[in-house]
Amino acid sequence: MIEEIRIIIAICMFAAAAFYDVKERKIHDIIWLICGGAGAILYAVDLPDIIDVVSIAVGVTLASTFWFFRLYAGADALALISLSVILPTYHGFIIPLSMVVIATTISIIYGIIYNISANSRTFLLDNKKIFEDFDEPLYRRITAFFLVHKRSKNEKFAFPAEKIVSGRRKFRFRYDPDDEFSKDEMYVSLAMPLTLFFLIGLVSLVITIISFNLSFGMCLQNCDLS
Repeated sequence: MIEEIRIIIAICMFAAAAFYDVKERKIHDIIWLICGGAGAILYAVDLPDIIDVVSIAVGVTLASTFWFFRLYAGADALALISLSVILPTYHGFIIPLSMVVIATTISIIYGIIYNISANSRTFLLDNKKIFEDFDEPLYRRITAFFLVHKRSKNEKFAFPAEKIVSGRRKFRFRYDPDDEFSKDEMYVSLAMPLTLFFLIGLVSLVITIISFNLSFGMCLQNCDLS
């Protein structure tokens, strides 16, 4: 019963966070305080075992490391830490590590598909050349086709993906997740709503585990009856 409560808290936390992440790319800290606090309080009636403690340590370490190297924004790091406290493990899965892998995979796939679509539309439908003003070798132009795109007029959440170096236009593939969003007509990188991908990953993982357990249980039951 406690485990189910933890799952509900975690899903509600990411649902609320994802709403603000998609809408504003800003998440109120009260979400982490309320949900993370609720998860911590549950340990008063269900003490963590050694695997839970290890999982919490893994989650906090990953979140702190990603934030230190500017791979995560502050809200993303707090989301992972809160999840580590609320639901450190589930049916043998180390949830923080699993969510990092799943959310990162989703964000990479989504970003590549989005950039390919945007660049292809610019090149094929709008009949415009791409990257022609950049002083870059071919391999970086090819890389840019998958990682950046020309900002559209209605695009609010994107980071600058170009810079001027000694008067030459260069790509800027690495960005700080706490940078200001670009408002200019330039090449940009998507500002990913990572908490939305956490939500998708968590719900998908829980459904997959429950479905597998039900199927496995029915299989064992049928084998016993036969």
